[in-house]
Amino acid sequence: MAGCLLVVLPLECLGARVLREPGRTAAAVLPVALLFLVWDAVAVWAGVWSFNPRYTLGVSLTGIVLEEFLFFLIIPLCALLTYQSVEALTLRARRTRGDAEAHR
Repeated sequence: MAGCLLVVLPLECLGARVLREPGRTAAAVLPVALLFLVWDAVAVWAGVWSFNPRYTLGVSLTGIVLEEFLFFLIIPLCALLTYQSVEALTLRARRTRGDAEAHR
């Protein structure tokens, strides 16, 4: 997860504007994260899903390990950064192409 975040954080400099708009980012990431965390909690409570303590840090809240919380925050953030940067670059390319065609 750290690698994913390190790879996509520079995309903010390409115009993603995800980190500069924390309210919109939270509105996009948190509802989905909450839904999946509740799903995980129910699955753990029902005995359908579990976490092997050998592969976790051992920090948990309501049976959900810290890594799971981070997963549902970091991975969507990485996806959002990627999507927004592609959108920004596409818009920039269209503007550049439009300017070039206007000068012909």
